[in-house]
Amino acid sequence: MLRKARDRIYRGHLRQAVRHTGLNNYLSGPYWKLVYRLSNNIQGYTVSNQTAKFKINNYTEFIRFRDLSGEESILEDLLCSLEPDDIVYDVGANVGTYTCFIASKLGPGQIVAFEPEPQNVDRLRENIKLNNTDANVIDIALSDSDGTIDLSLSGNEAGEGEHMIATDQETETIEVKMARGDTIIDRHGLPNPTVMKIDVEGAEMLVLRGLSETFRNHVRLAYIEVHPEKLPKFGDSASEVHVFLEESGFDVTKISSRGSEFFLRASR
Repeated sequence: MLRKARDRIYRGHLRQAVRHTGLNNYLSGPYWKLVYRLSNNIQGYTVSNQTAKFKINNYTEFIRFRDLSGEESILEDLLCSLEPDDIVYDVGANVGTYTCFIASKLGPGQIVAFEPEPQNVDRLRENIKLNNTDANVIDIALSDSDGTIDLSLSGNEAGEGEHMIATDQETETIEVKMARGDTIIDRHGLPNPTVMKIDVEGAEMLVLRGLSETFRNHVRLAYIEVHPEKLPKFGDSASEVHVFLEESGFDVTKISSRGSEFFLRASR
């Protein structure tokens, strides 16, 4: 109802004037904050005939789910590409956008979600339970070595999307467990993945190197968000991600971009 009211008022010459003067950015924020305050704290979304519900406890989560972080086309492609016996690893699961949709399509035990940030882990488990689905949540940061690592925090609310492995003197960090993916699979007796989604804010090559054996021998399809401006903080580059995938036998396609960041789809 609010959207319809806005569209009736905010159109024609008024819309042109607002956009021309640059006021659109200033008006959009207050509008969505009003919608958030009037919304239920549980919201449902449908992508590719799969429906998932998410608990909305703060404005950050509301914005994340309002447009599915701008990744609906990626999620739709992934869901349409799943096969009944796939095992999916969601690396950098955050609060469960991908995990919950995938779990709603596949059966019990077919998705493993990796997320190291404690608040996100709590919300991830909440959302999985809310959807009456099954997923194995592992609160570890995947990397190319085993031990612990400092994780920098981009905010103090669940759903913040830019938590990343600390590379310098960030203002706030927490210590989290870290492990190679190949090690975790053996240690936890996990099924080998056939599909992966990776969103790790610049640590893409750390994850890929730590999963190199598994990736080359078992994965048939991967969606990787590449962060060209953050990769150099880890001594890596976007081209290295592309080369790794091609040398592992994948056909690689760039399927979406957002600013400097983009998604690669790797298949074989």
